[in-house]
Amino acid sequence: MKLLPSWNERMQKFVPEPVARSIDYGLKKSPRYYARKINFIESLEDAQNMLNFVLQRPISHIGFDTEFRYGRPGVVIDKRNTAYDPKSIRPLLLSLAVAEPFDDEKGCLYNFVLDLRKPELLPVLKELFWLPVTFSGHFAKVELFCLWQLGLPEPNILWDTFIFEKALHLGRYHHKYKLHKLADEIDEIRAKEEAKEKERFGFSLVATCQRYGVAHGMETEKERLQQSFLSHTDDAMFSEEQIAYAAEDAIAAGHLYPLQVQKAVQNDLLHHFKTVEMAWVITKARIEWSGVRADKKKRDEVIAKISMYKKELEDHIAVEYGIKNIRSHKQLKTFFQSHGLLQKFKRGHKVSFDKKILNRNAGLHPAIHLLRAARRASDLLADKLLSPEFVGRDGRVRAEHRQLGTDTGRQTSRWPNFLGLDRVLRPLVIPETGYGVGEVDWSQVEVGVAAAMYGDDELVRMFNAGDVYSAMAQHFFRDDLPEGDRTIAGKDFKIKHKDLRNQMKSCTLGIIYGITPVGLSQTLGTTKAKAASLQKRFMAMFSHLQSALIIAAQCGAIRGYAFTISGLKRYRAKSGDASHWERNWLTNHPVQGSAAVVFKAAGNRLDRLYQQYGAKIIIPLHDAFIFEAPLSELKHVAELTARVMCDTLQEYFPALRPQVEVNICRPDCWNKDGDGEELDRWIESLKGLMKGQEKCNMEV
Repeated sequence: MKLLPSWNERMQKFVPEPVARSIDYGLKKSPRYYARKINFIESLEDAQNMLNFVLQRPISHIGFDTEFRYGRPGVVIDKRNTAYDPKSIRPLLLSLAVAEPFDDEKGCLYNFVLDLRKPELLPVLKELFWLPVTFSGHFAKVELFCLWQLGLPEPNILWDTFIFEKALHLGRYHHKYKLHKLADEIDEIRAKEEAKEKERFGFSLVATCQRYGVAHGMETEKERLQQSFLSHTDDAMFSEEQIAYAAEDAIAAGHLYPLQVQKAVQNDLLHHFKTVEMAWVITKARIEWSGVRADKKKRDEVIAKISMYKKELEDHIAVEYGIKNIRSHKQLKTFFQSHGLLQKFKRGHKVSFDKKILNRNAGLHPAIHLLRAARRASDLLADKLLSPEFVGRDGRVRAEHRQLGTDTGRQTSRWPNFLGLDRVLRPLVIPETGYGVGEVDWSQVEVGVAAAMYGDDELVRMFNAGDVYSAMAQHFFRDDLPEGDRTIAGKDFKIKHKDLRNQMKSCTLGIIYGITPVGLSQTLGTTKAKAASLQKRFMAMFSHLQSALIIAAQCGAIRGYAFTISGLKRYRAKSGDASHWERNWLTNHPVQGSAAVVFKAAGNRLDRLYQQYGAKIIIPLHDAFIFEAPLSELKHVAELTARVMCDTLQEYFPALRPQVEVNICRPDCWNKDGDGEELDRWIESLKGLMKGQEKCNMEV
């Protein structure tokens, strides 16, 4: 790992002796010397004395925090958010609150603040971070970035007080609790923003300290002092106030750790945090630190192609259908009303033309296909992956990955949204020279997790057959199938009876996501009565699962939460009878949440194992890991990934026999099933769509 140029120059001038030989392990300073004050460390001798002291004390944990600035301006997203390139981070100060327990249980914190601009201190810090003690920080991702920028290792054991608070309140701030029955799209957007703002403040260090009764001596000056570091120059001295502020954040993290551990024990969450969530803080940070490489030449070609066809689509829609603005709610309402179709776009008491409703009504009018295509083109051009602003100084693009970004426990990403990246843009992600991109995907994992979590042996058997939807269809449609098709392999059945398999897939996802007969009828393109009959017959195949789901919803509503296989809980924000939406997630969280737990556990193992092969996870996509590895190791890394993913799922659910799909057919870019031509095919389909409509118009 390379240091920034200024540090490289200093390192060349200074050659420290090996730490192990230069430290005299006789106790140089007594505990009273370091107690009840902030010890500012800026020389090698002071750093060695500090390490010597720490090694000889009965340390319980260490609170830590960093102050830093960025070497390049960030990209302003909005009034509250600016996206920075992590690789441009310039570490300034490291603060440590070394905790030592007392007999009276109050404990003692020894406070140190180190000047990270002094490269001679780095070997001492390397030994410090190897210690087998817990390092506690608030939003520790940036601390990890600072350590990696300096070539230092991450702590062996990490605790993030921010992530703990976020998990402890999972589900409580969901925006739907703020919506009334007649809410429209504007109300929903407003409720989402309010929920985000409540989370932003509620999980801040100051708010967290207030909840636990921990004093933060500089809470009223926090924003001002944070800004003072962002504008601090490399050679300027630090003020006493800045040093005191740096120490205060580490002290707060040090005080919060034992209180949060106690809270974790009370809520039976300690196992989850110790084995999964806190390790994922490191894994996720390294994914963000690694970033992805985007093909600049192909990016420019993509922008040009999409821009051209977007204009053609919009012109065509304006001429043929009189819709001059595809985003205009008023124009769309007028158009569909004139064709007697407006009722189809009702959502509750309001009219909506969002993506989901347009997709549902795609067959009602030819204009809808063009509207969907034009909107998709607009969304593609707005994707941050296509913006040069987000390319880091090393040529790679980094998203902000948000741990526990959803109330199911899964993460999300933004700026760019790699986890929601349109399929046609995926081939823009390419490896470095001499490397390849691979992908390993769990097959139908949530169905298997549902079967195991709710103990339905019949569903477990079908999952273990290989292709669970084919196995379901062979059983469900047994009397309608030729005798030979009742026992053929799942992959062959999938090809021969795709429509029957798709019906089973829709019904299965209905179990997981709580789809109603109305929703199922829209998905399958049939009547509500037929969909209800199909769903009833389908559930009869899994009688144990059906009763288990009812119990899960009823008991979860009473106790106030649903839980995963590791104990991670999603909470209700109210008491009383559960709404239809709440009953859905009370049965869904044990499935999606447990799948997310297993995914993180597998990712943590891969993150550690990849390092010996020079490989790295670049995108953790739902149930798949996209990785970058040297071409000479690509096949081996893919096999390793497949084995770890299957073994991890079986460790949590021994009854399952999982399978994965491995894709290293086109290592030159991120693709699906070896196919990197998605964009060209989509554009060709647009050409055909417009030509087909022109032909129809001429015939009319």
